[in-house]
Amino acid sequence: MLREILEEELRKNGITLETYTFRSDFNALTVGKTILISSSLESTAQKNAVTAHELGHQHTCAINLLDAETHIQNKYEYMADRWAAQKVMPLEKLFEGFKRGLRTMQEFCEFLEIDEDFFRRSLAVYSKIYGASHVYKGHLFQFDPLNIHDL
Repeated sequence: MLREILEEELRKNGITLETYTFRSDFNALTVGKTILISSSLESTAQKNAVTAHELGHQHTCAINLLDAETHIQNKYEYMADRWAAQKVMPLEKLFEGFKRGLRTMQEFCEFLEIDEDFFRRSLAVYSKIYGASHVYKGHLFQFDPLNIHDL
């Protein structure tokens, strides 16, 4: 399901996704309206996470990050993570998983079709947006680690 959502996002924005063999440890690179993802990514969850992050760059970044200073790179990496977290792992999806009985990171990752690294980065984004906790639909969301409580 997530793969279809990401493919629709690519399509409606005229972005192509290609597999590429990098000589370094890059997972992906965005070049114009093309996202190159590493052929070394093994799982669908990894590919989904990397694709979502790179789509975040497409929506939030207008400069070549390879030539940018570190603090500028960090800013745009966060912006891509933020876009991706809100697209792929919105609070509503976390709440839906909670209502289905999910409690562990692994269960949420399987449900969301993402990898654990993306899940952790997304929780860090929510911590930066909301602080350590946030009330959503009558429930207290804590982000480090994820915990959802009825109020």
